[in-house]
Amino acid sequence: MSEATDDTRPPADDRTVDEIEADIAETRNRLADSVDALAAKVDVKAQAKEKVGEVKAQAKDKVGEATARAKDKTDQAKEQVVVTSRTLVDRFKAASRPVQVAIAAAPLALLILIIVRRTNR
Repeated sequence: MSEATDDTRPPADDRTVDEIEADIAETRNRLADSVDALAAKVDVKAQAKEKVGEVKAQAKDKVGEATARAKDKTDQAKEQVVVTSRTLVDRFKAASRPVQVAIAAAPLALLILIIVRRTNR
């Protein structure tokens, strides 16, 4: 290999002591970073905690989405009940007086019938 392309060759001897110390410090920092990266890869407990945190966050998001969907459905159902109730009230008001009396009396007659049957037992 030629000297110009050999990246593993030792540094030139014409460097100053400060340059050599700076190079050593830089090498130590790179080595410390590499050791930290390797330690993180083999730290199963930390990896498990990180995964648990991710799963908790996903679950929290899904619960929030489900809650929002349920609230929307509930609001829609409430609105439908209101519309249906108003329609029934309007139909009741539009009915003739004898029909209104019959509609109002039917539940009362049913209640009286139930009471009479229970007392005869």
